[in-house]
Amino acid sequence: MLSYAAAMTGIASHVHRVRLRSLALIAACCVIAAQAGSAYVHVLWGLLGLRILSGCGLGALNAVVNIGASRLGQPVFVLSFVMVVQTVVFSASSLFLPYIGDATGQQGIFLTLALIVFALAPLMRLLPDTASEPQKRLQDHHPMSGQAFAALLAVLCYTGGSLAVWPFTERIAVSVGLTPMSFGSLSAFANIFGLCICLVGVRLSQNRASMRLLSPAIILTGVICILQAWPPSGVLFKTAFSLNYGLWFFIYPGLVGLTCLVDPSGKLAARSGGAWMLSQAGTTLLAGCAGNSGHYMWVGFLSFLLCLISAVCVVFIKPHHMVAP
Repeated sequence: MLSYAAAMTGIASHVHRVRLRSLALIAACCVIAAQAGSAYVHVLWGLLGLRILSGCGLGALNAVVNIGASRLGQPVFVLSFVMVVQTVVFSASSLFLPYIGDATGQQGIFLTLALIVFALAPLMRLLPDTASEPQKRLQDHHPMSGQAFAALLAVLCYTGGSLAVWPFTERIAVSVGLTPMSFGSLSAFANIFGLCICLVGVRLSQNRASMRLLSPAIILTGVICILQAWPPSGVLFKTAFSLNYGLWFFIYPGLVGLTCLVDPSGKLAARSGGAWMLSQAGTTLLAGCAGNSGHYMWVGFLSFLLCLISAVCVVFIKPHHMVAP
């Protein structure tokens, strides 16, 4: 997570020089090398180095997506569409990777992950390979405005809040009577539900309706996090889990799209990805102090508070006053 965040934050500082195609191909090579290397390296420090390489590559690829969404216009539509493709690839991988693991072990799984990136890398040649225009480079040196700070804080608080409970979710599921198999089925359903929500987000992004629904959806997520962390029953846990998972596919593209509307250069969008990883790492650590002692209720309230701050920030930004490039 930290190498992922460092890559995105570092790229954001030089966003006007970024050539999307070149960066994407270099990042893909890093991920391929890290995954393939992990199939053969068995030394702790070697594996740690490969995870850092993988994190940097994936962070750079995420930066390409966010910067590209800013440069191409209609950022919410672009990001929602990308998440649809990402979810389809993830779902397909989830179906056949267990069988590959049974047949070839951990080595086969890592090699397959490398092969997936290798097979999709040629598509990255479709990206433009030009840096931003000279007049836009001058704008990158302006200090961060109040709207930009609010947009970045909204991403940071939402991602940290909505994801704080996830490290303990399976443990909470067991506490309300779910078996590992039933939890797996619930996760599969939530993934399909998330894909449906993402498709709806693609449609709503055409008329900016997603922006009007963004703040209420974030507040709803905060309430859901309380129920997911401290569920009165198994049925409510399943409902909260599915809604939290599904709403992520609607809210995250909207929030990152908001940063693109505030700063069309893509710098703020790249920074938002780094903020996401830093907030997830930080809130997971803080939540661990409460979760490991079994006090999941406080994890839920922490999530609600962070989501509430995020929703207030979104209201402050007033995206309907902006015009997408």
